[in-house]
Amino acid sequence: MAKKILVYGDSNTWGWIGVEEAFPSTRYTDAERWAGVMAAELGEGFDVAVDGLTVRATNLNDTMDWNAIKADMFNGAKTLPAAIAREMPVDLLIIMLGTNDLKADTNRSATDIAAAIVEVAKVAEGCAGGVAYHYSAPKVLVVSPPPVNDMPHPDFAAMFEGAKAKSEALGAALKSVADQAGIASFDAGALVGNARGVDGLHMSKDQHALLGKAIAETVRTL
Repeated sequence: MAKKILVYGDSNTWGWIGVEEAFPSTRYTDAERWAGVMAAELGEGFDVAVDGLTVRATNLNDTMDWNAIKADMFNGAKTLPAAIAREMPVDLLIIMLGTNDLKADTNRSATDIAAAIVEVAKVAEGCAGGVAYHYSAPKVLVVSPPPVNDMPHPDFAAMFEGAKAKSEALGAALKSVADQAGIASFDAGALVGNARGVDGLHMSKDQHALLGKAIAETVRTL
């Protein structure tokens, strides 16, 4: 049987295309998004499901509702068990969260965010079973997102004030915390650098391609 992978992330996993006016935006195609690139690289023998949601954080509710999506639905730790149950059996869960935890109003340090990412991973480790069936909990790979860049739009700049320095420290912080917890990790920033979308927050298409190919190689080792 094919190995099942679930990718769980935020707007960079959703495929947000950075725009000068900050928002609204559209998304890259399936084949252009990093998870799609990864799936193509892995080829036969792997089945990749993707759950990317803009604004999703680690274990935080958002500060407001967005139409039919309520504030607590952006809490990655709360919604992960249902996401895993929908895709069971899952062999590997890849989590790439943390960018929205950089918002100024959360007042979180890089170490705080790293600990929150690992907390989400531990939620996954407790997700054996399901709904009237039983499957093992998935292995987990946590990915530190690419650091943010300077943000030209004042709305994003205010929302993410002070985020650049914290995001540049997140890769090392996550590796340290994940190593202690015995969880596999990958530093996207060490590979692709800071976000190169025009908004300074999201990845460019070439960064998606680089990341997808590199994570495919990591998946093979897991």
